Amino acid sequence: MTNTKILEELLIEIDNCAKSQTKRADFALTFIEAIESLDDLPFSVIDEARDWQYKIETMGDALQTPTDSQNKALKTWIKRLITTYA
Repeated sequence: MTNTKILEELLIEIDNCAKSQTKRADFALTFIEAIESLDDLPFSVIDEARDWQYKIETMGDALQTPTDSQNKALKTWIKRLITTYA
């Protein structure tokens, strides 16, 4: 699977989490596994992803609100990865 496809699927998973179709804990695990599976990604990006994973795990139901600023910020971060590393 290409980096682009993996990251686009993550964007879909964010929406699923926002619609309460995916549990937050499951999404946090899916998220970090997806990022770590990307090809040619610098460690600094993986480190940022681990920070995001922590936020996902600890921010309660904030990610499950499609209009939440954290939700939007995470999507923006993933879109930046698509632009830069896909």
